[in-house]
Amino acid sequence: MRLLLFLTIICASCLSTNGQKALNRVQQATLDGDENPLDTLEQFQGTLGLNLSQTALQNWAGGGESSVAFTALCNLGETREQGPRSTAWGFDAALGLLRQQGGWRKTDDRLTLTGQWNTAMQKALKDARISMVVDARTQFLPGYALVDGMPDRNQRISDFLSPGYLVAAAGLAPTPGKNSKVFLAPFTGKLTVLMDDTLSAAGAFGVEAGQHSRFELGGYLRWNLSINLMENVKWTHQVDLFSNYLNQPGNIDINWTGLLELKVNEALRTTISTHLIYDDDIVLEKEAARTEIVDGVSTTIPAVMGPGTQFKEVLSIGLSYQL
Repeated sequence: MRLLLFLTIICASCLSTNGQKALNRVQQATLDGDENPLDTLEQFQGTLGLNLSQTALQNWAGGGESSVAFTALCNLGETREQGPRSTAWGFDAALGLLRQQGGWRKTDDRLTLTGQWNTAMQKALKDARISMVVDARTQFLPGYALVDGMPDRNQRISDFLSPGYLVAAAGLAPTPGKNSKVFLAPFTGKLTVLMDDTLSAAGAFGVEAGQHSRFELGGYLRWNLSINLMENVKWTHQVDLFSNYLNQPGNIDINWTGLLELKVNEALRTTISTHLIYDDDIVLEKEAARTEIVDGVSTTIPAVMGPGTQFKEVLSIGLSYQL
């Protein structure tokens, strides 16, 4: 409960922000002329933002619909290094809503908390560190199936902690490069949680029907990249790969997020975020059910269901202020 309260407070601060604020603070505790390897290096950085768009139409001959939309985001991270040991944590949240045709629908919704602990084994592993990663992710609001382009409140397909994912992995992290870092864990535990009784009864997200959780044991790989493509243009991404040793290890779960930041000037910033997911345990409606008339006979063709690639792209333009 304390963790949920902590996340709620942080997310509330994101939603109340009336611009996009970038924070970058580096603190280093060293003594003049001291080369002590146990000196502490701390780095904190983050982004808070709120982007708005609105269209109002009245007696407009060209057609169209009035709409209002907003996207709030919060991205925070801190690293701390002291000698051979280092720790890092990250918090990433976003919520986007669009009001059109008299109703609200989601355009973005994510909540992620990550922690990592590293220690260097200088004698045994000169170019790698023993590392442990804990990653928890879910969403804020319920998701609904679309009927005629509008969410059907009677068909809830996801919710807070439905699903919720918790990954705990221990492995090796090679010495980070200038722009990238890799983490490899041959033994990883993955827990999928379904708190919603309806989704649990339906056996959604790979959880056995009637159960509220599913545990998987497998291998895990994470690759982070951050690079400046040109002046004021930055690309960052994170790729997470997971293979379940206990069930069809060849079906690899993929979770890839990317962010392209374009800094127009000191006060204006544009971001393009992408998110790709492939999970063989998630069943999607690939083709909707339909009715066809053949030789005067009405025939109902059922929906085509199965695993597939999920992709999302969000373009945001907003004001920024950098300290």
